[in-house]
Amino acid sequence: MVGTRRRGAIRFWQQALFLGLVAVLPFLADTARAFSQDRRLSQFHHTRWTIKEGVPGQISAIAQTEDGYLWLAAAASLYRFEGIRFERFEPPSGDPFSSIQTLYAPPGGGLWIGFQLGGVAFLKEGRLTRYRGTEGAPTRSVSAFATDGDGNVWASETRGGLFRLSGTRWEQVGESWGYPGSKSRYLFVDRDGTLWAATEKTLLYLPRGAHRFVPTGANVGWVLQLRQAPDGRIWMTESGGDVRPIPVPGHGQTENPPTLHVESAGMLFARDGSLWLTTLGDGVRRIPHPERLSAGDAAAVGGAVESFTEQDGLSADYAWPVIEDREGNVWMGTSGGLDRFRTSSMVLAEFPRGSHDFALVAGSAGEIWAGTSNRPLMRLRDGEVSFEQLGSPVRSAYRDEEGVVWLGADNGLWRVKDGGPSHVTPLPDPLAQVQAMTRDRHGTLWVSLTTGGLRQWRDGHWRSVEERLGDLDGESIHSAMTDGRGRVWLGHQRGIITRVDGEEVRRFTEDDGLRLGVVAALAAGRQYVWVGGQFGLAFHDGERFRPLVADGDESFRSVSGIIERPDGSLWVHSVPGVFHIPAGEVRRAVGDPGHRVRYELFDFLDGLPARPTLLRPLPTAVAGDDGRLWFATSNGVVWIDPERIARNPLPPPVSILSVKADDRRYAPTSDVTLPIHPANLEIDYAALSLSIPERVSFRYRMEGVDEHWRDVGTRRTAYYGNLAPGRYRFHVIASNNDGVWNERGASLELVIPPAVHQSWWFRTLCVAAGLLLLWLLYLLRLRQLTAKMRGRLEERHAERERIARELHDTLLQSVQGLVLRLQAVAEQLPEHEPARQAMEKALDRADEVLAEGRDRVMDLRSSAHEGRDLSDALAQVGEELAENFPMSFRLLVEGVPRELNATVQVELFLIGREALINAFQHSGGTAVEAEFHYDSDELRVRLRDDGAGVAPEILEMGGRPGHWGIAGMHERAARIGATLQVWSRTDAGTEVELKVPAAIVYRRRPKAAWWSRLKDAARLGRGR
Repeated sequence: MVGTRRRGAIRFWQQALFLGLVAVLPFLADTARAFSQDRRLSQFHHTRWTIKEGVPGQISAIAQTEDGYLWLAAAASLYRFEGIRFERFEPPSGDPFSSIQTLYAPPGGGLWIGFQLGGVAFLKEGRLTRYRGTEGAPTRSVSAFATDGDGNVWASETRGGLFRLSGTRWEQVGESWGYPGSKSRYLFVDRDGTLWAATEKTLLYLPRGAHRFVPTGANVGWVLQLRQAPDGRIWMTESGGDVRPIPVPGHGQTENPPTLHVESAGMLFARDGSLWLTTLGDGVRRIPHPERLSAGDAAAVGGAVESFTEQDGLSADYAWPVIEDREGNVWMGTSGGLDRFRTSSMVLAEFPRGSHDFALVAGSAGEIWAGTSNRPLMRLRDGEVSFEQLGSPVRSAYRDEEGVVWLGADNGLWRVKDGGPSHVTPLPDPLAQVQAMTRDRHGTLWVSLTTGGLRQWRDGHWRSVEERLGDLDGESIHSAMTDGRGRVWLGHQRGIITRVDGEEVRRFTEDDGLRLGVVAALAAGRQYVWVGGQFGLAFHDGERFRPLVADGDESFRSVSGIIERPDGSLWVHSVPGVFHIPAGEVRRAVGDPGHRVRYELFDFLDGLPARPTLLRPLPTAVAGDDGRLWFATSNGVVWIDPERIARNPLPPPVSILSVKADDRRYAPTSDVTLPIHPANLEIDYAALSLSIPERVSFRYRMEGVDEHWRDVGTRRTAYYGNLAPGRYRFHVIASNNDGVWNERGASLELVIPPAVHQSWWFRTLCVAAGLLLLWLLYLLRLRQLTAKMRGRLEERHAERERIARELHDTLLQSVQGLVLRLQAVAEQLPEHEPARQAMEKALDRADEVLAEGRDRVMDLRSSAHEGRDLSDALAQVGEELAENFPMSFRLLVEGVPRELNATVQVELFLIGREALINAFQHSGGTAVEAEFHYDSDELRVRLRDDGAGVAPEILEMGGRPGHWGIAGMHERAARIGATLQVWSRTDAGTEVELKVPAAIVYRRRPKAAWWSRLKDAARLGRGR
């Protein structure tokens, strides 16, 4: 999750802060330098890491490489630290390190490693290059590295002299360079690029671009370290306990420099100009202003040195290496762990440790008065604390509009006058303590007592106000305040507020929007009255109380102090920490009740030692005359200068540490190939901001997976699951503790190869196999439907033949017998008898009916075309019709006639005969034409005339009302799976086209090949 301080304001601050810092960065650097230099060592924010947090053993060397990592050497082990985790570096070759003597991070990146038993190595981007004696490298203990102004790398060997790297080989520097002796104690390059070298007896320097060393003439002992002060002087630490600048003519040195008799193992001039020293048993020493030391004030040197030991929280008193990182933090390694000192925004006040229950009030000229329950009254001025004996603890403190400081002690009221406190009066209740005080516009002092009483002190007398305010029923007034109009505001324990304006008394309750619980803080602003309590923060707009809601992880809960600054911004002291609400956010909240204010939160990472007291003394926040804001906690008092807040303008370098796929780790190279189908993918990353790494925030995105950036707060691992095969690009960016983003970040290419079942050719085969299977199923289904249809047609044909036989053998035979009888009867009558003539006419009609009946029976039995080709049968129908109508008939046949399915042929004949009859009887044309096409995949029959045609509306209706010719043709075609289309246009004739799939119409051959059957079925499918 995002760090608490920045969650609510990170987007708000990151743009304005970054642009502002770029514009005023030089000024901020100078301000921060003076700011930290004036601090005492105890006022730095100190953090230590010990073996419990993963620190290796005794740390012998520290270096920070350009990528931001902090490297630690402990015996034969090398670790890197990114602010959260310690990671041991294992040589890629598997060849273990020997004991490490020194570490050096050169410009341009990488890390030089010097070994105690000889040899050097260079580590960069995970690649380790070892130099042994075969490359001319030092073979004995290496004490220091340096890079001169021309970019050359130098190494000092304790007993072997001075070495210089030329290309890929080392060369020993001797007389040709003006370097005497065979020993080299230490190397150092100053800001001008001059190389300084300490031998066993003297000190030399090599100007930039020169090829001969110049002796300084200074007599030195065993030099442990060389450093350059901000004024240009070169300082050294010597074995035996001296720390001093070296008198070198022309290098800003003095003839008789001061000497600090401090046994120091490590030395550092911080960017603020202070001098840090580590000792082998006495912890850490710091000299804030070494430039003020001179040879004549040796007595003052001891007073100028601050110390910080294990008793103060250092990981161990045995301390050796010390460095300053890119962000200005001071690091040192000890025998017990790793320590960091950094400049925090909040500064611990110089009140004695162990003081408790601070009642704060601002005096004149920036001084602060503090009453406690276990110390005398204290006055803090110019960093010094003085004490005033009042004979009783001070429980409450208040400064009125005239600048008079009032103190509520157990033995009465006190007032600060002429620079010191003077007793005013005893309390009206000797068992009571002062909870809150305020003075109205008439000069009356209102005093709330812990026993529940509310009293007024005026003209040397105590007065009760309960009659005026009503019965308080013993309720305690927790807070009190007088606004700019002289009105007195009283905050009650049970969550109500009483306002007294002259004779007018008004109570505010939940009905007025007051839902804060115990009212612990009241503050008068330029326009509004601010109120804080258990459940939040609110302001009075003149009529009602309106809440302020925070936009972030933290809320304004248990507020105990409120300060409105002249610019309109708010500083709110509460349990989560100290909230800073910018003036713009305050204005937006006042104008928009639904606006959630963005904030900046200062907590323990900024130097806040503990939480505020919520019962008394109140308030816990006061503003000094010098602009500093003071906050009381249960474990000390801190101050912050809103105009000089320590900011971090450096965007953090971002790196990807490792890739883990299904419990297997991969080095984060430029292109990582993962295993097939990884179920779980984890990517570890880091941002190298060592000031407050707990507040470093991250965003990442996997291109091809994430559409937008994922805001994951402080989480340093990305998780993905079941990624599809392909190429991906993982990109991570980060911001430092002040919301300054490194937009470039770090990226990594990932390749996930496909499994066999995920390859394109496998998927293509699967698709093809699926399509083939569907096609086979389709053909099988068509074959089943065709067989079913053929069976139904054959059943229908058989039923027609049965009905024809029954009609022929019963009805027609009986009628024929009856006709013969009647014929015999008629012949017995005379020819001239009318009855005979009538009977003969009836018998003629009966013969016609019998003939028609026989024709219908023959139609049922297909006798009209049985044994003949369909085209011949229809040709006979057309020729017979042409004899009775003045129209010609012509038959066309294309293709080789094939034997047709008998059942289908009957239906086709009936459809064709109906079409011919309609053409001859209704078209009124001069010619009729029949056309047969025997194709391999279908049979096509076209019947057309050149008559008057059929009206479009009749075709749309499917025939004339009461006529069933066209409708019957369509029904017959549908029964056999054929397609029937009727095309006609007025005065252009009519054409009937019939298409039947080959699988339906042609009679199947007994031994047809399987592919031919499939082909016929396919044709059937297309026909349907």
